[in-house]
Amino acid sequence: MNEGIWFKSPLFNIQKNEDDNTNPGCYGKSLAEWLSLKFGEIGYDTEIIPEDWGWCVICERNGYVLWIGCGCLQEESFSEHYDNETLPDSRDICWHVFTTIEVSIFSFKTYLKNILGQIDTVGPLSKLDRELKELIDNESSITICEEP
Repeated sequence: MNEGIWFKSPLFNIQKNEDDNTNPGCYGKSLAEWLSLKFGEIGYDTEIIPEDWGWCVICERNGYVLWIGCGCLQEESFSEHYDNETLPDSRDICWHVFTTIEVSIFSFKTYLKNILGQIDTVGPLSKLDRELKELIDNESSITICEEP
C-alpha cells in the first residue's frame, strides 16, 4: 500500500446512514462510486465494497486483487460529538485515496506463483496508481491538501 492522495472537494456527498456499512464517521461511498464510474470508463471491471475503515473499489482480480481505498478524515470534534442524524459538510472532509494489490495466501498455487515471482504485482499497481493520480490531478474541483 502506498501513502495515497489527500484532498478536499465538494464533489462527494455523504449519504445518510452510509456509515452503517463501515464504522461511525467512515464515509466515502460517493467517492467510491465516482472512482468506479471513472475506472469503468477506462476498461476496469469495478466492484464497490464497504470496509470497516471506508470504501474499496475493486479494479481487477487476476491471481491478485487490485483495488483503490476511499476514506476520509474529519476534525477531532466530529468524532467526539458524533450523531448519525447530523452529517458533516462534505466540503470540510479531507478525503483520502490509495492503491494497493493483494495476493491471496489462501490459494496455495497463487501464493507459490507469487513467491516464485511468476505474478506481476508491480506493473498493475504502478499503472493503477498513475491512473488514479492523473484522474485526481485533472479534476478541477479537487484540491490536493497535506496529509492531516
